[in-house]
Amino acid sequence: MLNDVEIVEAFFDAIYRLDFDAALEFFTDDATYHDLPVPTDPTVGKDAIRRKLDFMIAGGVTSMDYEVRHIAPAGDDAVLVERTETWHFPSGAAPTLRVMCTIELDDDKIAAWREYWNGDELMTQMPPEFFEGVERALAQDDKESTES
Repeated sequence: MLNDVEIVEAFFDAIYRLDFDAALEFFTDDATYHDLPVPTDPTVGKDAIRRKLDFMIAGGVTSMDYEVRHIAPAGDDAVLVERTETWHFPSGAAPTLRVMCTIELDDDKIAAWREYWNGDELMTQMPPEFFEGVERALAQDDKESTES
């Protein structure tokens, strides 16, 4: 049986392989994911979390590298992770972001994932292809929601 830190390490291994199906297996059905720099409410539930993760692919991310600088248990049910991640794009762009996150666990599953990062640091490095891809994905989501 994995301890909380090992669960979080395995989760991030899946994320950085861009294996979102595997990553979702680490969540409770009603888990929340919140990018605090983004002015939106937390994303709730596995399906919604998957849609949010898919925006990386829609934005053109082809691979990711990461370095966990520090990872530590916090209390009985949380893990704190300081890391850097580099997003790779077909154009050769490779923005790097410094991230701190809190992950809360319930019965060895992720119940809450909160990300803290500098929005300006990321957005000023992102290539145009990222924003174009996200715009296309948002337009497709809007089209699908009006057709249903």
